[in-house]
Amino acid sequence: MNILYIIFGEKIVYHIQAYLSIRSFQKQLNDSDNIFVMTTRPELYAHSGINVIPVDDKTINDWEGEYHFFWRVKIKAIEYMIEHYPDSHLIYLDTDTFLYGQLNTLKEYLNQGLALMHKDEGHPSQMMTKSKRMWNQVANRTYSGITLGLQHHMFNAGVVGIPKDNARKIVATALGICDLMLSENVERIVIEQYSLSIALYELAHLKEAEKIIGHYWGNKSEWEQYASELLAKAYMTGSAISEEIEKLDVSTFYKIPVYIHQSSTGKKLHRLIDDCFKDKDIKYIE
Repeated sequence: MNILYIIFGEKIVYHIQAYLSIRSFQKQLNDSDNIFVMTTRPELYAHSGINVIPVDDKTINDWEGEYHFFWRVKIKAIEYMIEHYPDSHLIYLDTDTFLYGQLNTLKEYLNQGLALMHKDEGHPSQMMTKSKRMWNQVANRTYSGITLGLQHHMFNAGVVGIPKDNARKIVATALGICDLMLSENVERIVIEQYSLSIALYELAHLKEAEKIIGHYWGNKSEWEQYASELLAKAYMTGSAISEEIEKLDVSTFYKIPVYIHQSSTGKKLHRLIDDCFKDKDIKYIE
């Protein structure tokens, strides 16, 4: 089985997130498993113990396609892996994920021809704002031979697991749906996520991975601090990769929330206070 992350740009925080996720998976890998990072910053993974696929800005621009949709790159990166490693199952992961359940369970699903995404978020017609607006534009329309209906839920694409036997058709279908929606100027915010959800639902039975893989998109600050401290300690003590993997205590994952609802009123008040009481007398060394 292959595991893929894609990380572009200069923000170091995404690479820190990736290290934590990588180490959590490395605790359960066997000799037939491989982790790949596709990145514009390959030098940051010299101490990762994984496979690095360098990419440049031209490749990213090409993968964005005719309509310059950045998240189309996710589907193209998955397509790249399927073309180069057709004999392996593939799990794509966002960097803000971690393994806390049994990896073998995910492998069993893929061996059975089942597909994976992180969580069923419901039908977009029942969602708010942009997702609902997208649905109103595509409802009952046909894309890549699939007529969209109430059976096509939106799944969170922080995890995308594709079984090898039907992988080429799945990714071609997802890409086709995505490009057709872009050509019709459909609301962009979740097009690639919905395209993958539809293709995987139609061409493989979809399973949620939420009980095995955590996804902390709703509490990034605490998890980023946790990951930064782990990485700093490993660097400062000169730990070997095997030591880092062994020392990672999965039981601590249960102590940090993956989601915290923050009051919108509270956010507005914080911004107002920050605007009213700005920092003063800022000094730098001369």
